[in-house]
Amino acid sequence: MSSEGASDSLWTIGRVLTWSTTYLRDRGQTDSPRLDAEVLLAHSLKMTRIQLYTEFDKPLNAVEREPFKASLKRRCQGEPVAYITGTKEFMGFSFAVGPEVLIPRPDTEVLVESALNAVKRLEKPRILDVGTGSGCIALSLALKCPSAEVVAWDIDDAALNLARANAKALGANVSFACCDALAEDSWTAGHPPAQTTQTSQFDLIVSNPPYISPDERPSLSTSVIDFEPSKALFAAPDGLLFYRALARLAPKLLKPNGLLMVEIGSSQAEAVAKILTAAGWSNCVCSKDWERRDRVIQAEWVP
Repeated sequence: MSSEGASDSLWTIGRVLTWSTTYLRDRGQTDSPRLDAEVLLAHSLKMTRIQLYTEFDKPLNAVEREPFKASLKRRCQGEPVAYITGTKEFMGFSFAVGPEVLIPRPDTEVLVESALNAVKRLEKPRILDVGTGSGCIALSLALKCPSAEVVAWDIDDAALNLARANAKALGANVSFACCDALAEDSWTAGHPPAQTTQTSQFDLIVSNPPYISPDERPSLSTSVIDFEPSKALFAAPDGLLFYRALARLAPKLLKPNGLLMVEIGSSQAEAVAKILTAAGWSNCVCSKDWERRDRVIQAEWVP
């Protein structure tokens, strides 16, 4: 995108988009070069994507193009667009994201929609989100269901700080606690406000835990492997570690007939259902994502 030998007036928004789309496609780091170019250019110019098209013929000078060139370079090195812009939309809300948390995916919206459907009959549902990361699940539930009391756990202080910042920015009423989902004392020690007394147990526990087997690492993109936090991706040895822990420990904080909902990998439905059934859970149901892949397992705890 050099202006050498040409006037800045030739570099209109439209031409910049056309050039950068080809540039990104040729470097093979993205399956959506046009979308990435639009998002990054809009971010650099502090415009919306629609404004790019309403001002398609507007010339951009060298100073205006410079931040965009820096963003393109980062994207060509594999860095996800969401980390470059620092934001990601989820359930209609804008979440701040950074390398300390996974980037929210559209597939995870299926978990939120399923949870909202499950608690809609309850006047004041109590919901626990285990492994909250950016807070996208917990905050979306709190914002979509204002009567709910939502608690969010994560083991990582940096992730919790980001989730708290998102809660403040979005005006979501969520309580946070630093807890290890694999440790039994997190479920029995009564971390405020998640006490283990009958009156404070949860109607629903949700989780999008690490579920990728380390053996799958070679199949993942550079954007995932080199930039997103490994501890939020991988669960050794087979991707099922957290489901085994949730199956055993979640009943300690669930009301009778309470529900557990977990996001799963698209090939894990049978294995996760077997884990839950063997641990005494009932009524296991699988929901599919927008591409008709298995994505969420729901089970009921009947004492």
